Amino acid sequence: MRATPGKARFSIMAITTIEQAAAALKFEIAGMVQGVGFRPHVYRLAVRHGLKGFVRNTESGVEIHVEGESGAPERFWTALMDGLPEHARVYGVERTVCEPAGFEEFRIEESDSTPGGVPVMLPDLAPCPECLEEMRDPFSRRYHYPFTNCTHCGSRYSIIETMPYDRAGTSMKGFRMCPECRREYQDVEDRRFHAQPIGCPSCGPSVKVLFSDGSELGFGHGFDTPAAQVAWVLADGLIVALLGVGGFQLLADASSEAAVRRLRRLKERDAKPFAVMVPDVAAAERLCRLSEEEKRLLASPAAPIVLARGRKDVDLAPSVCMFSRFVGIMLPSSPLHALLMDVWGKPLVVTSGNLSGEPLCISVEEGLEKLGRVADVFLVHDRPVVRPVDDSVVRVTDGRAMMVRRARGYAPRPVWRTSAAVPDVLALGSGLKNTICWLKRGVAVMSQHLGDLSSSASLNAFERTVEALGRTLDAVPQVIAVDAHPDGPTFALGRRLAQKWNAAVVPVQHHQAHVLACAVENEMPFPALGIAWDGTGFGTDGTVWGGEFFVLEEEGEPHRVARLRPFLLPGGDEAVREPSRCACSLARQMGPWRTEGLDKRLERGLPVRKREVLEAMMARNIHCPSSSSMGRLFDAVAFWCGFDGEAGCEGHAAMMLESWAAEVSGEEMPGDAYEWVMHEEEGLLELDWRPLMKSVDEDLLKGVSRGCIARKFHESLVNLVFDVAERFCLDRLVLGGGCFQNSFLLEGLAGMAQSRRCQLALPQRVPCNDGGISLGQVAAVVRQWKG
Repeated sequence: MRATPGKARFSIMAITTIEQAAAALKFEIAGMVQGVGFRPHVYRLAVRHGLKGFVRNTESGVEIHVEGESGAPERFWTALMDGLPEHARVYGVERTVCEPAGFEEFRIEESDSTPGGVPVMLPDLAPCPECLEEMRDPFSRRYHYPFTNCTHCGSRYSIIETMPYDRAGTSMKGFRMCPECRREYQDVEDRRFHAQPIGCPSCGPSVKVLFSDGSELGFGHGFDTPAAQVAWVLADGLIVALLGVGGFQLLADASSEAAVRRLRRLKERDAKPFAVMVPDVAAAERLCRLSEEEKRLLASPAAPIVLARGRKDVDLAPSVCMFSRFVGIMLPSSPLHALLMDVWGKPLVVTSGNLSGEPLCISVEEGLEKLGRVADVFLVHDRPVVRPVDDSVVRVTDGRAMMVRRARGYAPRPVWRTSAAVPDVLALGSGLKNTICWLKRGVAVMSQHLGDLSSSASLNAFERTVEALGRTLDAVPQVIAVDAHPDGPTFALGRRLAQKWNAAVVPVQHHQAHVLACAVENEMPFPALGIAWDGTGFGTDGTVWGGEFFVLEEEGEPHRVARLRPFLLPGGDEAVREPSRCACSLARQMGPWRTEGLDKRLERGLPVRKREVLEAMMARNIHCPSSSSMGRLFDAVAFWCGFDGEAGCEGHAAMMLESWAAEVSGEEMPGDAYEWVMHEEEGLLELDWRPLMKSVDEDLLKGVSRGCIARKFHESLVNLVFDVAERFCLDRLVLGGGCFQNSFLLEGLAGMAQSRRCQLALPQRVPCNDGGISLGQVAAVVRQWKG
């Protein structure tokens, strides 16, 4: 049963019906009901209805037993579902009629750790208004205390060691509550009743400021708090490493070009934009043009980084956002950040505390060792971080929030539910932007963003996360799903883990996983057309895919029905870093469509000797894999429009092309969108880009602006999607792959879908990039099992 929009946030999976009002009922609730004040809320409600019994945490959620006058348990249940605590989510309920057991009172009992359920862990939540107010009150005993929290906010996932969620199963277990905190913890009327991370300056974690050699920076110069010390360091143009909720972050003055450039050089991050933290929504509005949805996301308990359109002439160093028209804006995500921003008061660069290609540092020792040459000062604490949890990144397109990186504030909320009868699955994702996904008893739990598996350190951290999350969920897989690329980083690990757990290994094609992830997240009815556009992925025919169309039926594998016309990638991965290589390849394959415009651009953007080498490589087919990648087509068109040199980060050229397209209005655009030609080739509908490139060539010769060319290219892609859909008589569309992070493209697709009355499924809670692959792999295994 689906929840009615605007009503209670739950769905009933299984319920035992009764013919008459019962005097005693038991409810076994699965969902996010631990660490959100659920048990105190149940206690107060039960007492108000004159009921006796108990409530307790279980492995999979909460168990409630209530008994009293006839009809009172039902009234209690209705009231509970009509007024859940703010962050609670009920996913399933089993309700049983019981005989009254003669309880004399209602109480909160010790947790039941009986195995077998699906533990649902709450994400880490930003500080609530009440805790912020208390922390800023000079008369409060938690004045300036950077670990202030209650049942409505604070650390959860990053400190959980075992389930159920009790203090003894978190990294707070080493901090013994003082009498005052104990009183709050035990007072059912207090908002800290059973708040597991509770603490205060007398008994909780503490912070200190260190130099990079580990020595402590003492107080002085009128700076009486660690936050004031750090603000002083930042004002001097130095870099600070802050140990946050889920690991280290690197901070720098966002208005200082020298500080930001130094951070880029030391972190080895050439071009990828940095995120910026500001004190509040009003400060964010001074930097960005914010929609109401973007404001809501910024101020939400998840407190993600929101990619919003930046304003001109703002006090940000040019090297913060680099080439992007978006600013990654965020508000303080923890009390420690809030205290720092209270003192600092202006934009602050906040980026992940790791070296390029390595995982997030989560301990003081690791941070000093690995970040000592990057940061000048370290703001650290003594509460252990159990697992690395990076900041989440979202963007709003067509009024909908879409996940770019799913981590703090969102993970590990369940992302999909299916039949409990399906096998338990562990999906290991892909090699980039990686996540894992456990399916236990039909509940899919996706990990936080784990990053790229490009180093031994990141692979080791990845394997630790697989095992740690499995232990927390008490899950043992029957099937392990991996990316089908035999040389990919998850393939070998999957085989090794399969031997350990005696599980079957199921390879899943990369782009099939992309479209399935979006389909199951949106519960899209079938048949549907899946569009998978990204950079590169191993195809079942041994070539590199990335511009694919699939027909999705109710059962079975997605059936590939169309592709971009293949072209060569001279140098393989080098073509990803150098868009000019893709452009050279396309020009070579133009044949009768080729004119002098493309050649003139190649002469300007590619040295003669290098072009000769690339031509020879392609002629002899030396290290030149064949690809149907839409991402590489974006790169080539960006080159034709003026992008020179190497890509400084993934998607650099494509993001520039999007920015140029967004600068031009429809009225300014000369002529219509570029045309594609479709024809049958090798049993597939082949989408021929050569006529499109001829039109680009002609516009270059006419002197048409790069913005107009970029806009016409984007509009041609929108038309292409719906022309293919019409060809296969499908009006349900499912999108997957990193190309759909392009807001300009998505807005065009959404508008066209509305005008043509098509149903368009956009990735929302799960990233459309490789961060969603693990969910798609789980869905593929489930479809095989059902088939």
